[in-house]
Amino acid sequence: MKKTYKVAEHCFSIEAEKDFPLWPKMEECYGPFEVHNSNSDNRFTIIVGDYTANRDEMQLVYSNMENVKDGFIAFSIFNDRDNGYYFELRQPLSSEVNALLSLNRDFSKATIKLSGKIEEQWYSFNAAVNLCYMFSTVNYGTLLMHSSAVEYKGRAYLFLGKSGTGKSTHSRMWLNALEDVTLMNDDHPVVRVWEDGNIVAYGSPWSGKTRCYKNVQAPLGGIIRIVRAPHNKAVRLSPIQSYASVMTSSTGLTWDKRFADNRDATLQQIISRIPCWNMECLPNEEAAIVCADTVTKV
Repeated sequence: MKKTYKVAEHCFSIEAEKDFPLWPKMEECYGPFEVHNSNSDNRFTIIVGDYTANRDEMQLVYSNMENVKDGFIAFSIFNDRDNGYYFELRQPLSSEVNALLSLNRDFSKATIKLSGKIEEQWYSFNAAVNLCYMFSTVNYGTLLMHSSAVEYKGRAYLFLGKSGTGKSTHSRMWLNALEDVTLMNDDHPVVRVWEDGNIVAYGSPWSGKTRCYKNVQAPLGGIIRIVRAPHNKAVRLSPIQSYASVMTSSTGLTWDKRFADNRDATLQQIISRIPCWNMECLPNEEAAIVCADTVTKV
């Protein structure tokens, strides 16, 4: 059985048996993005099945096992000289591998083997699709942003920040304090720079703990980093400050030079066209009003 999805105009497919136990769980978050008659080429295909590899002959190129944060997937990446890249995915704070992912050199085809309880399989499978999407679309001016995104008066605004600084809280403040605001995504919206120079934000199937899986889009109007402070004030960032702010919230792994170069090129285009800010603020509705009154006037 094969299903195809389109996120930020990039198509990808999942192939699995008809009784694949994760199909029902995929319906809520991936269902809004499913397409039945697409003429677009697939960026990648993931085949769910059996997979074996001789890891002893592979070179470790990246691992977040030592510093993985609570709530994030733990994984290691190996250079498989014959086939591309080999991933081992683990549950947070666990040493047990419950997903093996093989991804070819151009990031267009993957095979995944899952094990463990259904919830464990789902967690790793969803992370694997996210990783494949990230790798296969970066060459097309596309970035997954660790942020919360709202649409306000026809434009999208992204709120960045470290976990716990109040990205989602600030989005809720906009929803509560302002009219004509909708939540687009609360964890990983997509930003795409088109060849004509337009920069558009999109909803995605990856929205963290908030069940906000909307197939929506809007021109990007601003990028705001949330900074806790005893006052409410929006400060415009310089180009260098903007790059540092956006780069730290764009998901990506720099061990692959092609990926790093393409991500850098896209970041440069974003900061040259989109105003970036620090929002020094309290977690209250006044902060949303002050922020919107400043960043939407540019």
